[in-house]
Amino acid sequence: MRMLRWSATAAAALLLTSLAACGADSGNGGGDGKTGAFKIALIPGVANDAYYGSVACGVQAAAKATGSTVDVQAPKTFSPTDQIPILQAVIAKKPDVIIIAPTDSKALYAPLKQATTQGIKVVLVDTTLEDPSIAEAEVSSDNIEAGKTAAAKLIELLGGKSGSVLTVNLSAGVTTTDDRFKGFAEGLKATPALKDLGQQYSNNSVQTASSIVSSTVAAHPDLVGIFSTAAFNTEGAVAALRARKDNNVTIVGFDANPPGVKQIQDGEVAAQVVLKPYDEGVSAGEQAINALTGKPVTKKISTGAVVATKDNLNSPEVQKYLYSFTCPAA
Repeated sequence: MRMLRWSATAAAALLLTSLAACGADSGNGGGDGKTGAFKIALIPGVANDAYYGSVACGVQAAAKATGSTVDVQAPKTFSPTDQIPILQAVIAKKPDVIIIAPTDSKALYAPLKQATTQGIKVVLVDTTLEDPSIAEAEVSSDNIEAGKTAAAKLIELLGGKSGSVLTVNLSAGVTTTDDRFKGFAEGLKATPALKDLGQQYSNNSVQTASSIVSSTVAAHPDLVGIFSTAAFNTEGAVAALRARKDNNVTIVGFDANPPGVKQIQDGEVAAQVVLKPYDEGVSAGEQAINALTGKPVTKKISTGAVVATKDNLNSPEVQKYLYSFTCPAA
């Protein structure tokens, strides 16, 4: 299987093109009590992930109703090192609101606090902060519940097998993936026959994830399941098992990007937990505009998830949530 990968430049170009197709309008900004034409800055977690393409499409759909503009600036890697300079540059442009997926729950607090002291409103989407009090709203999936869903699906797929289960996580301090592991570990307790090996961090590297899986298979011949909390982790796990020609390990991941869909179609991943990033984007955009116009704001919004397998991949309820840089028709 040819692994599909987006470069940061290509992804950013596709994202901006798709946003234009969704109907971006020019506006003059202004968080001064006006009812529209606001300047909305969106800073996703990373540029090369169709998940955030869907988030951006949702934000744009919400912005379109008021004639507001959305400027998307995404870091090349999922890291505060890359995201903070982008945030600082965005703050200097003085948008009315910043909608951001923080790449670290602590490191992003200070620069976002700086934005609020300059009168820029902040809405958190997908990920959050350890102290989210500076934000107007938080919009995210219920990742603990989604992790429990992943555990239940893996237990079902293993059909009574016993053995070890590994979690390949992103990096410490990312609220979404930390919660996914928390929910998964809790859900796995329902089956004592499965030994939880805990989590190892890939730092969003396909190569590191592959190395983790390879060494774990060698050290634990009874490995029967892998839970991957993010797209690149799944890609690395698939590569490691493919190299070993190992068909005895069942993977449940979190990836409805094009490569993740292909992994299901090819039978290399048994199931993917599919979140609802478009819904997240719509809600984040709506709460941002509510905050700017003085309307009531919902401080915390959680969206759900579905599970995609080869059996239901083409069903409407799964298809509408697959991640994409192409915005749905209005």
